[in-house]
Order: sequence, then C-alpha cells, then structure tokens
Amino acid sequence: MPSLKLVTLDKLTAAKSNAKSPLQLNFELFDIKITGLDKTKVLSTNGFEKGTEHHEVDFEVPIVKINARYEIDGKLLLVPIKGKGHGEFTLKDVHATMNWKIAFEKRDGKNYIKSTELLLSTDVESMIFNFENLFGGNKELTVSTNKILTDNSRDVWKSMEKEFSAGLAKVLDAVVLPTIECLSYDDYFTD
Repeated sequence: MPSLKLVTLDKLTAAKSNAKSPLQLNFELFDIKITGLDKTKVLSTNGFEKGTEHHEVDFEVPIVKINARYEIDGKLLLVPIKGKGHGEFTLKDVHATMNWKIAFEKRDGKNYIKSTELLLSTDVESMIFNFENLFGGNKELTVSTNKILTDNSRDVWKSMEKEFSAGLAKVLDAVVLPTIECLSYDDYFTD
C-alpha cells in the first residue's frame, strides 16, 4: 500500500465563484503537499461482499494540513479579496464518505477490480487559514482576512466542499486505487 504520510498534487480548484453565495471566490491551489492522511481511521464499510459492485467507506482524519501556492480572487462577504503566494490550511476533524463503483475485469482467470466511479463527500469541524501576501502584501489586511476566514470556516467550507471533495477523490484515485486494482478480488473470498 502506498504511503499516505505525504501526498502531493499539482493543482486543485478549491472554490469557484457563485453569485448566490456570500462567499464569491475563485480559489486555486498549486504544488500541493497534504499531510495527515496517514492518520485516517475507517469508521464503517458497506458492500465489500463477493460480487458486489458498489462499496462505501466512512472515515475520519483528525487533522489534515495543506501547504501550497495559491491564487485567490473574488469577494468575501462583499469585500474584495485578491492574492497569490504561499498558503497553509489546517482542516480539523475531517469526516468523509467514499462511494465507489467498480466493475470486474478477468485477468489470468481471476476477477480484478476496475474502478468506474468514485464519489466523495467531506465535512470538517473547523479550518485555520494562513494565506500569505493577500492584498499585494498588506500585512494588516492579510492578518484580518485570515482571521475572518478562520472564524467563519464552517460557512467557507460549505462553499468549498464540492470542489475539495472532488480533489481529494483524485488523490484517492491516483494513490490508493491503483494498488487495490492490482490485487485479485477473488483472493479476498473463500467459496
């Protein structure tokens, strides 16, 4: 199984502007390093029986840290926000549910898993935002914006959850699933 101690991604769209939301941001992360996934605890599983093509895994992670370059442009509670630079984001008490559809592929007379669809929904208890260099490097505005985002992290999360979940699903698809797809599904079950 690959290590989940440090996971890297090239790019993640964390939020897209929505005119109906009080948080109207275009927010992208680049050169992303994610730590904390190695502390994942599986809470429950469903569908892992012989011949089942739908699986569900419910899991939690106490703390996920994301270090990345960022670009952000938009409005936060109708206040313009713009910047680009380094950011560190701490997600506390991440809860996720992975729904995974598979097909079976015959190889050497055995069934192997082939992932056909992976959906992930996530929720966090709170987040700590640390953007550097917002508003052209204005330190006071950067500090106060980070505080506003952190203090309102549940509302911020609601606007980011869909894109973040899709990005984390890509991590699972790239890091975990190739290992699982190499193992014979038939070898997990006795007749």
